[in-house]
Amino acid sequence: MKKFNIIYAALLVGLFLSSCLKEETPVPVPVPGNVETTQIEIGWPYTNQVYYDCGTNAVVKTNTKYDWDISFECDTNGFHVLVNTARGIFVANQGDVSFASVTSVAGVDWLWDVPSGNLDSTAFGNWKNSNNVFIVDRQFNANGGHNGYVKIQLLTVNNQYYTFKYANLDGTDEVTYSISKDPNRSFIHFNFDNGGEILALEPNKDDWDLLFTNHYHKFSNLPMPFVLTQVISNIHNNVEVAEDNNGNFGNITLLDTSNYVFTNFWDEIGYDWKIRNSQDNSFAIDANKSFVIKTTEKLFYKIRFLDFYNSIGNKGYPKFEIQKL
Repeated sequence: MKKFNIIYAALLVGLFLSSCLKEETPVPVPVPGNVETTQIEIGWPYTNQVYYDCGTNAVVKTNTKYDWDISFECDTNGFHVLVNTARGIFVANQGDVSFASVTSVAGVDWLWDVPSGNLDSTAFGNWKNSNNVFIVDRQFNANGGHNGYVKIQLLTVNNQYYTFKYANLDGTDEVTYSISKDPNRSFIHFNFDNGGEILALEPNKDDWDLLFTNHYHKFSNLPMPFVLTQVISNIHNNVEVAEDNNGNFGNITLLDTSNYVFTNFWDEIGYDWKIRNSQDNSFAIDANKSFVIKTTEKLFYKIRFLDFYNSIGNKGYPKFEIQKL
């Protein structure tokens, strides 16, 4: 009888608890967004750098590639210095020598930032705890004239700012500069002209996903990189991209994202969504390519390119479809 009472009591407790539990509510599958079409004005001759946000399908900020020379990493522990790949800037490391002794570019070996955006493979490299002097080839301005060379010595970095000095190769116009890190941005930009100018060109790092710009690409059979019109990703704020080469844009769903391999390369979208005709230097779009983007907000979008020309036939106006998954 005692055993029966225990079982009966347990059944009553179970019935009571089950009556108190709510039925599970199924998690709704997100509804895809509308397919929207956007055209970006890089312009000819590929002048602008255009920051774009997938979530708002809008341009966030625009500057010209001629506005800056180098940029500085803003992460608290960051120390990396990047060059303006849109202008094809090169750097030569002259080693631990006196600043005054660097006066010529004769016989130097030029270095460049890798196109992938890997911070372990930059032209300036890990300059900390060294007294290395670097030469910067500033390449060409908007009028086609060469901007000349500067020599630069990166002196210190901490969690708040960098210090460095630079001058012309003949030693004139020497400046010692301090540039503060901006925690809202991944990089802060700098122009060597007019005694130096700090430029907050990059938008807040949470406000953009893609940058439409000229950028380095290294062909394996050529010794030096080429500057090509590309789309690069905000990888330093966790944007990732996957590529689909199956002409599958219309069928890509949110469930498919688990089957893609996402990468954090600057140039995963890159340049080859367009195909160059070497006979007349015209471009056609690769209709088989689509891209899936995981944004700064950890949402997924798919895009495919439609054109590289504007309505009057000028190059430098990439047009694409985008849809939230």
